[in-house]
This record gives sequence, structure tokens and C-alpha cells, in this order.
Amino acid sequence: MGYLGMAEDDDQYRVPLIAKLLHALPHYNITFHRINNTFRPSNDVYLESLGILGSIPAALLIVSLFGLLLYLLTRCCDRKPRPAHSITSLKVTLSIVTVLCCAAIGLGLYGNDDLHNGLLEVLQAGRKVDGVVSSVRNQTFILENTLTMKIQQQLTELEDIFDQKTNNQTALAQLQQALLTAKGNITIAKNAANDIRRPLVGLTITDFLTKGDQWELIRWPGTVAILALLLVLCAVLLVGVARHSRCALILFSVCGLLAVTGSWLMSGLYLSTSVAVGDLCNDPADFLVHQAPHELPADILLYYTQCDISRSNPFTQRLRESQNAINNARNAMSTVSKISPVLFKNAGLAPKLGSVNADIKLCERLLTGLTALVDCRAVHYSYLVATRGLCECGLLGLVLMLIASFMAAILLTIMVWVDSHTWIYIRKRNDYAQVEEQSYVSHQLHPQSHPNMNTRTLPHHPKGSTPGYSSKPLPSIINCPLPDIPKGVAGAAPTSKDDIYVKRKLLTDHPNGSKFATLKPIPAPKIEPNGLNGKHTGADLAAQQQLPPPPPPPPLPVTGGSSGSSGGSSSGYGTAGLTTSQIQSLPLPPPPLELQSDPDDPGLRLPPPPTSEELLESGAAGQPNGDGVPNGADTSALADKPGHDENSFYAVTEL
Repeated sequence: MGYLGMAEDDDQYRVPLIAKLLHALPHYNITFHRINNTFRPSNDVYLESLGILGSIPAALLIVSLFGLLLYLLTRCCDRKPRPAHSITSLKVTLSIVTVLCCAAIGLGLYGNDDLHNGLLEVLQAGRKVDGVVSSVRNQTFILENTLTMKIQQQLTELEDIFDQKTNNQTALAQLQQALLTAKGNITIAKNAANDIRRPLVGLTITDFLTKGDQWELIRWPGTVAILALLLVLCAVLLVGVARHSRCALILFSVCGLLAVTGSWLMSGLYLSTSVAVGDLCNDPADFLVHQAPHELPADILLYYTQCDISRSNPFTQRLRESQNAINNARNAMSTVSKISPVLFKNAGLAPKLGSVNADIKLCERLLTGLTALVDCRAVHYSYLVATRGLCECGLLGLVLMLIASFMAAILLTIMVWVDSHTWIYIRKRNDYAQVEEQSYVSHQLHPQSHPNMNTRTLPHHPKGSTPGYSSKPLPSIINCPLPDIPKGVAGAAPTSKDDIYVKRKLLTDHPNGSKFATLKPIPAPKIEPNGLNGKHTGADLAAQQQLPPPPPPPPLPVTGGSSGSSGGSSSGYGTAGLTTSQIQSLPLPPPPLELQSDPDDPGLRLPPPPTSEELLESGAAGQPNGDGVPNGADTSALADKPGHDENSFYAVTEL
């Protein structure tokens, strides 16, 4: 699209709405006095006002970091145990905010591309304008050099030739007059060319364009890399949320602080730059007038930036003078070319006259080219392309980047807060292992929850009291349940005490005997009043009467009958053959086990639990009943063994 095809409504620059809004923002100096908002980058007060505007996001950064610091301090000082907490809502919140942050970063990428395209249009239009200025400057220099170094020098040589005497003095006078006229017009054309070139000598934007190219070559990929890094950081957070990864969430907490700081700082930079560009776009021609060299008059800049038909071209008059002078010089040289060969036949004037006429024609072509170059339409079109690229496309992209960085800063701040509150509820794998180990120890310390655990080997605590545990690890209790005694047949002897508390053989020479603790035998509760065993003496009854009365029995647990043997349920005492009244009259289990003060006593070291073969052998010695468990009144074989105490039973613990 050329400048000749521009519509009539598009031949003038109009301030965009975004530029008007940014230009309307108040500008204050350090003393909070409002100043002029005209774009003056060389004015320190104006730059100070831009710095104050850019410090607003910096203040928000300080507030957000201070709030985050307070939150982290509260978490660090919180020593209360954290209960099991569902982090589903936190993970959903993190996911939503992360997706929104990715959208904001995408908006920043789009704005960065718009800004890049706008700056490329500015640089391209600037190159065109610089090319026009350079062409005008170069052609005027060539014109001036041709007129001075070639034509004038050749005219001087012709003048020396024409000083010779001839017979026709009238013709000689006409020849010399025409030569003087040509020399005078050449001087006028040279001065006019010099006047056109002089204002353009210091007008060059090549350095600015080179620096702009270098800066944009770094800015555009750098911004893309930073935004891509933020996207990677958001992806790390999403992976951490999806994989329930404590490491990924902690990594985001650390890197997120840097991202928050960078986002707020970029917001301040974009805000200051956007306001400055808005002020520039409010009146770009005025800025060019103030930044132009002193040799370049203001009317020249206004003519090319506005290209108003009411304004006259400042170079037109000098161009016309130069063209008229060249035409006059050409006419004069035509007269010289007619008279001189007649008066000076043997002087060899033809080559010199031909060279002068050729140079004059060259000057005419240069002047024609200058007339097209100094026309305002080409420069004005490039000016419109540059201003629209900067103030419409570029400024829009810059504002989008400002919005994106501001949104990303807020969302990243929220993400860091929520993430810091989320990962503390995610335990490490070592913590899971520790919890499983504690659960195992707790299960061993409370074996009554197991349906096959012998509850008589564990201490009971009053309701509402909590047993105290030491910090040292406790030995795990080996589960040695007493088998239930099946129901006896009709007419059989009463169930003896030995049938309820199965005897454990004392195997002092057992190869694994060193693994077991040395325990004191605990007296079994006296249950003779229930008629379970008739072998008692008066001394035993007297000792029993001196014992304190047992506490009321605990309520019987309701079981599904799966833990008992054939017929009836089992309460853990081995009472499958007892009646309900006998079961209710049973006393509580004995107190906790006590460690023997002298562990070297070989007579009190407990063996491991008896195997099934040992139970069968012990059952074969008496009257078998059920699955080989000794039952009935014949327990003399067991009572006669050394180390046997019929009023004691043993529990085994593994260190």
C-alpha cells in the first residue's frame, strides 16, 4: 500500500483512546505537586513523575511480601500438632488459580507480540524516512559538487581561452557575456543546493534505529523466555498438585517468591513505560519539533508531519531557484556553443563544451529527483505508519503486558500463599513409615482389639484414665491366646483350673530362650468358690478370705461367635465349658507383668509358647477332650513336674 492510495480520512494522525486515557493520568513530583504531563524525556521532573507512578506496583510488592512473611511466621511459630486435614479444596483452588495465571501469562505473550510488531513498524518507517533524508542530502551534495568542481572549473578554463584576441570583437563580447551568465547561474544553483542540504546535515536517526534493533532483538526473546519460565513454574505446581508431591510444592514456594517479585517489578516498568508512550502519542509532532536539531527549522518538521496543503514546501523555493539557474546556464551555454567554434576554430573546444553540457543535464536530473524527494507525501506516510505502529499496535500490546503482569503478580501471590498452606499437610514418605510403625506398636500395646488376643495378660485401667507410656519403645507382646475348652459331656467331672490356664513348659535349655524376658510368675485368681476345682486346703481358703474383694466384672463383649470354639462365644478366658453364672463370677485379669529384678535366675526364664505337638502330648497324658486340650480332674501329671505352680501362669514378651 503506497502513500498515494491513502484515503482522505486517514491522511492525518488521530490520538488513540488508550493514549488519551494514559495521558490523563495525573503526574506528581516528589513533593506531590502536579506537573505538566507533556512528554519530555530530558526533563528530570517529568522522569521523577514517571518513577512515582512506577513505584505503585513496588509498594504493592512490599505489602504482599510483608503479608506473606507474617503468614510464614505464624506457620513457623505454630507448634500445635496438625490433625488429619483434607487438602482437596486447597488443591482445587491451586489448580483454578494456576490455570488463570497461565491465561494471564498467555495474554502477556500476545501483548509482547503486538508490541514487537508495532516497534518493527516504527523501525521500518524510520528507515524509510532516514533513507529519504539521506537521499536528499546526498543528491544535493552531488549537485553542489557537480556545479562547483566540474562546471565552474570548466567554465573558468573556457574563460581563459576566450580572453584571446580575435577579429570579431562583437561576437567575442557576446561570447564572454554568455559565459559570465552561465557562471553566475551555476553559482546561484550551487547556493540553492547548499541551502537545501544545510538543514539536513545533522539530521540522522541511524544510531537510534541501530540501537532500537539491538534493544528489540534482546527484549522480545527475553520477555518470551521469562513468560515461558513462568509457564514452566505453573506446570510444576500443577504436577505437584496432581502427583501429591511435597517436593514440587516446596520448589514452587521458593521459586514463586522470585516470580512474584519479578512480576510486580515488571508491572511497575510497564506502567511507567505505558504512561510515557501515552504522553508521546498525545502529540508526537511536538516532541519531534523539540528533539530536532537547531539547524532544522520547525516549519519543515510541521510540514512533513502534517502535510497540509495550506502549507508551502520550505524547499520548493530553493529548488525553483536552482532549476531556473540551471536552465539559464544551459541557455547561456547554448549561446557559447554556437559562437565559440566560429571564433576559435583550432582551440579544441568541442570536448570541453560537451562535458559542460553533460554536467548541466546531470544537474537537471538531480533537481528533478530532489523535487520528488522533498514532497511531503512520502515522508508523511512513513510518519503515519510509525505513529500508528507505536501508538495503536505497540501501545495496545504494552497495556496488555501491563495487565498481564499485574494479574500474574496477584495470582502468583495467591498461589504462593495457598501452596505454602498446602504442602505442610503433605507428609514425607519417612513420615508415612513412622506413622505405620507407630500404628504397629500401638496395635501391639492394645492387643485387646484383636479377636484372638488373651486379655488376661494385659493390664486394665479404670474408665476415663489414660495409661502413661514412657518415651522408650516398649517390647511387643507375643500373641499367645489360650485355646477355648470345649464343652464337657454329661456327667463328667467339673472343669478344673488347669483347663482354663493352660500350663507352659519351662524349657530352660531352649535354643531361643535368650530372646525372652525373665518374668515373675503372677498368681492366678482364686476361683474355688465357683466349684471349678475341689482340691483346696483350709490354708488356701483362709488366704483367699484375706484378699480384697475383686472389683465388679466388666460387661461381656458382644462378639459374632467367630472367635469361639464349637458352641457359644469366647470371652478370652477359655470359658467355652462354663455356665453363664460361672463366667460372670470370674474376677478381673491380674495386674501388669513385672520384670524380674534378677535376670540371671535360670529358674524363672520363660520358654516360647507350646506347639500343637506338645499340647497333644500333654493331652495324651490325661483324659482327652476336644482337640487334645487337657480337661477334667486328672491333672496330676502336670502338677508333679518340677517348677510347676498350679496357682501361677506365665506371659511371654519379646524384647
